[in-house]
Amino acid sequence: MPSNEKIAIAAHLHVLLRRKTGRVTDTEWMAGNLEYAAEIARFAREKAVEDGHPDLAVWADRLEEIMAVPDPKPRMPLVQMVSEAVKERSAPMVAPPPQPDRQSARSIDTEEEVYPESGFIESTFGAIFGEEGHRERKHRDPNAPRYVKSLR
Repeated sequence: MPSNEKIAIAAHLHVLLRRKTGRVTDTEWMAGNLEYAAEIARFAREKAVEDGHPDLAVWADRLEEIMAVPDPKPRMPLVQMVSEAVKERSAPMVAPPPQPDRQSARSIDTEEEVYPESGFIESTFGAIFGEEGHRERKHRDPNAPRYVKSLR
């Protein structure tokens, strides 16, 4: 049961005990402490029998019933729930490493097919259809003039 129901029952029993027996109790402590509530319920039953007050026994039973039920788990405030959800979504996603492309010409990793002076890969188009074998590329003379900005 929620604690406000426990406090309401404890307050009602407090008022009955104060009016009928002169006993003063602590309502909040009664709603929060199982041992104190059990002792007050025992006292209320005892006075109900001695003084002839059946309503004290009824409210003592209600107090014991409600104290036997454990407190529910406290709810998380909405603001805290939303802030945690935002934090989870804004956390960087761990992406799996990219899979190498094994179908394109860029997947060739051998040194003899990559020409470092140009950065291009040797075409494998003719080799797929069996038209021509591997062509030997002539290495360029490092002292030869290069035409970078104009055509020959």
